[in-house]
Amino acid sequence: MTEIIVTARKRAEVLQDVPLSISAVSGTILEQQNIQDVNGLYAQVPGLFTAPGSVNNTNDLAYLTMRGIGFNAGLEPAVGVFIDGMYQPQIGFDTAFLDVERIEVLRGPQGTLFGRNTQGGAVNIVSHKPGDQARGRLGLDVGSFRTVRAKAALDGQIADGLYAGISAGFARSDGYIDNDILDQHQNKYEQRAVRGVLRWLPAEPLELTLIADSSHSDYNEMVRGVRLAGDHKRSQIDQDEPDAKTNHGVQLNAVYTINDALTLTSITGYRYSDSDNYADMDSRITAMGTETLPAYAPLTTLPVVVRGAFLAAQVDQTFKSQELRLEGTGEKLNWLAGAYYFTQAQNQTRQREVGPRVAVTLPASLYIYDDYRDEREGHAVFGQASYRPVARLELTAGLRYSREDVDGTGQRVSVFGAPVNRTQPLLRDGHPSFDNISWMGSASWKLTQDMQVYATYAQGWKAGGVERYPGQATNLNYKEETSDNYEIGLKSTLFDRRLTLNLAAYHIDIRNQQMNNVIPDPRGGPVPITVIDTASRSHVNGVEGEIGLRPSRNLEFGGAFSYSDGVLDDFVRAFSATDIFDMSGKAFENVPKLTLAATMLYRHELSARMGLEAFAEYRFVDDITFQDNTRRSFARDQLTAPDYDRVNVSLTLAMKEEGLRVTGYVNNLFDSFDYSYVSSDPLLGGDVFVVPLAPREVGVRVSKSF
Repeated sequence: MTEIIVTARKRAEVLQDVPLSISAVSGTILEQQNIQDVNGLYAQVPGLFTAPGSVNNTNDLAYLTMRGIGFNAGLEPAVGVFIDGMYQPQIGFDTAFLDVERIEVLRGPQGTLFGRNTQGGAVNIVSHKPGDQARGRLGLDVGSFRTVRAKAALDGQIADGLYAGISAGFARSDGYIDNDILDQHQNKYEQRAVRGVLRWLPAEPLELTLIADSSHSDYNEMVRGVRLAGDHKRSQIDQDEPDAKTNHGVQLNAVYTINDALTLTSITGYRYSDSDNYADMDSRITAMGTETLPAYAPLTTLPVVVRGAFLAAQVDQTFKSQELRLEGTGEKLNWLAGAYYFTQAQNQTRQREVGPRVAVTLPASLYIYDDYRDEREGHAVFGQASYRPVARLELTAGLRYSREDVDGTGQRVSVFGAPVNRTQPLLRDGHPSFDNISWMGSASWKLTQDMQVYATYAQGWKAGGVERYPGQATNLNYKEETSDNYEIGLKSTLFDRRLTLNLAAYHIDIRNQQMNNVIPDPRGGPVPITVIDTASRSHVNGVEGEIGLRPSRNLEFGGAFSYSDGVLDDFVRAFSATDIFDMSGKAFENVPKLTLAATMLYRHELSARMGLEAFAEYRFVDDITFQDNTRRSFARDQLTAPDYDRVNVSLTLAMKEEGLRVTGYVNNLFDSFDYSYVSSDPLLGGDVFVVPLAPREVGVRVSKSF
């Protein structure tokens, strides 16, 4: 098997030598499996999944989870995404992959290695670095549903000691859900992205890399999707507006090599994201009567004409960070020490309107307008050291101190029409602070040159914050979340490097687990609100593994599995003073227990210049349980999306000297109907809605490297 070099511990190491639960996915595999962003890594990487962070299931409120951690992430993610060392804030974590060299996925707390705290794990995206040799790549993909994807990258030397690279991508699709009511494609999208790199070596010990990127997406979210009992390719949404998201940033990475043993690294960055989402709340044909409700300044200065049932949300987020890191290497001792500072500001406005005769469960027409601001400032110091007293033994210890100060301000108003005729204003004003000291320790022992075992203990921490949609002034702040993570693992390369087998078992104890909960408004309002509850205690037991087998020069097999059994030990879900359900002993919602992936690649040489590559992939995702959030739901009510599996295949003609690859592919070979999210009509209940995954897709992909 080919050796993979990673920099997860801030130094170049062979993947199999790193005593961590870590996966690496190369840029070649990303192309081979047509993975476009982080969301496409599910099942391929053990323990990694994407969970909805809201009953509305919008793109802005999705979160990455790892081993069940972050399955209901509150307002801050538990799994961090880093691109070339810089943290990507929650709204922009799913940015499109452009000219990626590899992706490293580290499981478990990584706060002693990365500037931004990561309680559940870290996804480290490493981009290609321009060098002396000119390099270029073009790619075009045309598939079902009028889908087109195009990518281009070019880099090389432009002057003595100066290197530059640029990459760009374009993608569009009509989607696979039609809306006959509004005469539109319901889940269409169009995305444009560009990224530039300027690398300068002004003097031998100094390397400066300036990176800038920008992307924009126009799309239509499915939100609740389609009626399970109806046509799975037809949406009944009768109110909709285009959705949009912009994400851009700039960062400067400076590396100064003091001597052979010491390196100083600085990462300075700025990111900005904004989004505009519109959702039909009930995803069905709705009575379209109108009613005019009075204004409430300053949230609205004119009377509001309510009609139908919709939710519109606008979010903008600014993130700035500075990381300094000193690294030392030696024959027996490797260490790093770092300091980190960030500021994050998020503004969100929401408009929710329900017109007359929409829902018999509502006493009146209404509108709810929110205008909230969240500011978070944090700083941390961290360090980690690894010592080898003898050749086979490595001992590692790390320590981190973090502090975050949060300001959550703004206001909400609920205005009800006849016969209620009531106005409910609410001011949001919370200013909590949180700090934490956490540590980790591990030991690894090489049984042979190609086999090692390790044991790790690590503490995880995620700061608390201020409720984004509070129902009452006394329910503003939510607690910080902590965890104790225990792990043992085996990493091995066997049979003359033909077999790679990595296994890990873990136990995680979690305290004050932050959980989104949708409950009736405690003030008596007719529309449910989102709050962040905390489960006093919960735990996860799990095992995971990866295998690679190369029985011959032309044949390769790969596989990955994850079994993560998350259980709430002490949590009571309360919808009201009388509707209370003890969730203790219940499994985590929003995430599957079991995921599986298996791949096969066969290469056949047609000539010295040309060959065929046949690829097949299987993925399985276990059933997933969700909270049932409707006006008629009880605290105990849940819905389940059943397990599903999918098979993707492709055949590639590779022309080696020309650098040309032509691939024909079929995704979801057996055209199975599967869905990833299930919910009920939030106003009426009864009807069940699902978000379907793509049906069979057929396409051709062409790439040219030079």
